[in-house]
Amino acid sequence: MKNFAKTLLVSSLVAILTTGCGDDKASQDTSTADAGKLVFVDWGGTNTDARVKQNIIPFEKETGIEVTVVTPSDYAKLIAMVENDTTEWDVMNCDAYWGVYAGKQGYLEPIDYKVVTEKLDKEVQLEHVVGAEVYSSVISYNKDKFKETPAPANWAEFYDLEKFPGKRAMWQYPVTVLESALLADGVTPDKLYPLDLDRAFKKLDTIKDSIVWWTKGAQPSQMLSTGEADIALAWSGRILNAQDEGAPVEINYNQGMRIAAGWVVPKNAPNKANAMKFINFISSAKQQAAFSSQIPYGSTNPEAIKLLNQDQLKRIGQTPEQMQNEFYIDNAYWAENLNTVLERFDAWILSK
Repeated sequence: MKNFAKTLLVSSLVAILTTGCGDDKASQDTSTADAGKLVFVDWGGTNTDARVKQNIIPFEKETGIEVTVVTPSDYAKLIAMVENDTTEWDVMNCDAYWGVYAGKQGYLEPIDYKVVTEKLDKEVQLEHVVGAEVYSSVISYNKDKFKETPAPANWAEFYDLEKFPGKRAMWQYPVTVLESALLADGVTPDKLYPLDLDRAFKKLDTIKDSIVWWTKGAQPSQMLSTGEADIALAWSGRILNAQDEGAPVEINYNQGMRIAAGWVVPKNAPNKANAMKFINFISSAKQQAAFSSQIPYGSTNPEAIKLLNQDQLKRIGQTPEQMQNEFYIDNAYWAENLNTVLERFDAWILSK
């Protein structure tokens, strides 16, 4: 789904790395900047197509606010706008852990929870970012290969080369990869953070020679379909999209690592008041359920799942039974430690 370039992130984090509470109601009412406009930034593709149809058009009809859609989300551009006092964007979709970091660095407005009143999962209702949609890093496999024998059912089996020989496709990025190693080594989700890096890399060493790396979300399904990999750590939404296109791929949500995308408001956004209205609107159970009904990503509003049928919930990994065995990654941990961990991860990949 959202995979920003490592080099960009490192440089951004080194250089640097909800809406403005300073405006009172009177100033918002008289501001020409807030009079009926909003610039919305998203990742593009089918994700944004679903967003426009299910969320943005209804928002425009209900509020009369004209929405301009810009793609793709661009962390470096947002930072440059803020640093040069040329902010043109009002709301952007980003990885939630990036939103935590950027907020701490002063690049974002705090979320105005007097306006954004929808109650979302506490893990993604944060100072500078509020959860939009959810996808999971999960175990994926070619279902044709596992017709006669069971596929790996957990991360311990994923790392078991004796029981499941063959290549593993994994994200060339530490987020969720290190968690998978610790889960495979017996750490429970509630004890994962702060990550025991020595233990995680030691576990990764056991399968290093069997790893093929991917850098784009569409690659795992391709690798599984062509036989380049036998099993994969992959993003649920991308695998489900591949299924819809006929790829023989399947996923297992057991020990799925939930990654939230989030809404952020750049510092000095020209339409801050409308940005907060938009975030509250799009965070409602009705709007999140509408989005999930068109594209296979989960919701951050617990009430949204009540509006989806059982087949839809199972597909996106949000039945009660599935949710018991999934967990959110720790956005605060990754916001604080990503740069340091990424340097160690890259060095480990290059080491013999």
